[in-house]
Amino acid sequence: MLIKDLENVIKEENLDGANICNAMSLKPYEVVITQEDDKWKVYNTDERASLIGVVSRFDSETEACEDFIKKLRLRKRHFELEKILRERRLENKEK
Repeated sequence: MLIKDLENVIKEENLDGANICNAMSLKPYEVVITQEDDKWKVYNTDERASLIGVVSRFDSETEACEDFIKKLRLRKRHFELEKILRERRLENKEK
C-alpha cells in the first residue's frame, strides 16, 4: 500500500480522522502520516491537536501506510465502543 492508495481505503472503510502528509493543519484526535527527509512518521493527536504517544518511524512508505491504516481502524473501533458505553450508561440511568 502506498500514499496514493490511502484515500480509497479510507473511503471504502468509512474511516475518518486522517491527515495525510499534513494536507491540513492538525486537528484533535487525528492519525497523521508524514514524510521528513527519507523517513516516514505516523502518530496520533490528542484533544488539543498535540502529538500524543509514540511516533512510529519507517524507512518504507508501505510500512508507514499499513501502520497508518491500522491506527485509523483502531481509532474507529475506539469511538464505536465509546458510543456503545455512553448509550448503556444512559439506559442504566433511566432504569
